Amino acid sequence: MDFFNAQTRARRNSRWLVLWFALAVCLIILAVYLGVLLLFGPQAHFSGMGVTAITDPESRVTGRLARQAALDWAGLLNWKYLAWTALLVGGAIAGASFWKIFQISRKGGSLIAVELGGRPLARETTVIEERRLLNVVEEMSIAAGIPAPEVFVLDKEEGLNAFAAGMRPTDSVIAVTRGLLGHCDRDQLQGVVGHEIGHIVSGDARLNLRLIGVLFGILFLTSIGRGLLRSRSRGGGKSQGAAALLGVVLVAVGSIGLFFGKIIKAAISREREYLADAFSVQFTRNPDGLAGALRMMGGFGARVEHPKAEEASHLFFGEGLRRFSLFSGLFATHPPIEARIARIENTTLAKVQKSAKPAARAAAAAKSPVGGGLLDIGLDAPEPLVYAQAFLAGLPAEAGRDVHTPKGALAAIYALLFAQAGAPEIQEKQRAIIAAAHDSALAQNVRDCAAWLMARGPRSRLPLLDLALPVLRGLADPEKRRCLACANALVRADGRLSLSELALAHILKNALGPPRAPRGLRMERLATDVACLLALLIHAGEMDDAAARAAYREALALTPFGDAPFPEKSALRPETIDLALDHIAQAAPRFRQNFLAACDVAARHDGKITVAESELLRAFAQSLDCPAPPLLPDAA
Repeated sequence: MDFFNAQTRARRNSRWLVLWFALAVCLIILAVYLGVLLLFGPQAHFSGMGVTAITDPESRVTGRLARQAALDWAGLLNWKYLAWTALLVGGAIAGASFWKIFQISRKGGSLIAVELGGRPLARETTVIEERRLLNVVEEMSIAAGIPAPEVFVLDKEEGLNAFAAGMRPTDSVIAVTRGLLGHCDRDQLQGVVGHEIGHIVSGDARLNLRLIGVLFGILFLTSIGRGLLRSRSRGGGKSQGAAALLGVVLVAVGSIGLFFGKIIKAAISREREYLADAFSVQFTRNPDGLAGALRMMGGFGARVEHPKAEEASHLFFGEGLRRFSLFSGLFATHPPIEARIARIENTTLAKVQKSAKPAARAAAAAKSPVGGGLLDIGLDAPEPLVYAQAFLAGLPAEAGRDVHTPKGALAAIYALLFAQAGAPEIQEKQRAIIAAAHDSALAQNVRDCAAWLMARGPRSRLPLLDLALPVLRGLADPEKRRCLACANALVRADGRLSLSELALAHILKNALGPPRAPRGLRMERLATDVACLLALLIHAGEMDDAAARAAYREALALTPFGDAPFPEKSALRPETIDLALDHIAQAAPRFRQNFLAACDVAARHDGKITVAESELLRAFAQSLDCPAPPLLPDAA
């Protein structure tokens, strides 16, 4: 999967989403406008914020309903009515959508998981099925180069289904139903999780959440209409009668919005499911698992019973709603299971329908159109899933349990910085910093974890970071600030800032700090930013001056700034690096793709990867919300 092409495709879909949303809103406004004319007639008028003619005892609304069907065409266009209708209805829809999107942007995918009845899975759980799920999510996340998402279980759902949601990879969640957890074996579970990770790294999870916000606004009118109808049942009078009539109109119009909303979801969702299936096969190298999970889902069903399932139906791994109408194909948010299996196994649809075997052929994966390079952005490593599995298998049982707790995650993060100090006096100073910020027990845990890291070598640093960051994201804001302050103090304990320390500090700030504020972009500013970041990466490669300048020229040729001068080391200050990454994060996807390709060329110029280069590449990629599968440093 090409990450940036997937991002571009997601942005294109977002533009279509805005267009369809605008069209649906215009049609809803027109329907409400015609309903107002029908109910209140040409003599009604808007007064203040409401319609007053209906409450006038002289208006005789009931007797006039038949005559209003004969309104002449000129009477259908009342600019005053239309303006007020557009203002009130359009404002209500837009306000409800923006409110929902604002909620989602603050709470991320966890908001949707909780609304659907999800239970957050404790990372220190000892339940076998839950532990297996967490292990699969962690190994797939390490392989994909993203922090492990928070995991939820929908305990009341017996259908086999799952979903991923999140505005960024760092705030994403994966949720699975109790049925999926209980019926699928490890390979099948890995295929499903790989599919959901694919939605996260391609930007689909972000688009899906925006779609929920948009549809919430369209359905908002239906909610108002139902409320007005309920108010009619609690009392009588002419005002209540008017409210009931308006409620009927809003419910009917809201149903129109729901119809268009289903079409929007179906149009945007189907092709993305094939792409996420492709991602899963690419990373697991095991089409049997995903195909087997789809067959299990076809046999046991994928129904999600929660009342809000309709709102989130486009998020699910499989079709989560039961559709009986003649238009079920039009509204389906997922391709048929047989068609998905056919693509995975690279066989014909008829053969899939006749097949009784749940396993796919390994040879089919090699010839399948879903094969290809991993992400294709230059930051891939051979068999990243094997690498992730080997790391988790080599993690001591005690360390594996501890890193899933807040104190254990803090110890892991501090150990990554603690291990940089070689002199005993510096280590003692760092121990005192940790003890002052937390306690002496945590300081000792950091010392032990740092010793383990030194013994394991540099290849264990980034996977340990990926395991610890999701736990730290769950801390309260004051605890996050304390963690960042302590990490900054550890970095400055020896009076200098190494490139690895700079990279780790930036990753922590990006994951735990406040959101970045938008900044203005100018091409001359971007030229300076790109030059500084490439120079920083090249200096991390420990090349001589001639090789460094050759690497710089080769990398810069992939950017629009081929003549930018090579920055001196003195210009590469931490605040300059942070600002440069913030600027590039706001650039267009294609620009960011070229930048990361240039970084890859710079890092590989001398034929080897250092620890500092590997960690800087991860820091750069994470700042751009881009997955970075492990680019392994050469073993010492």
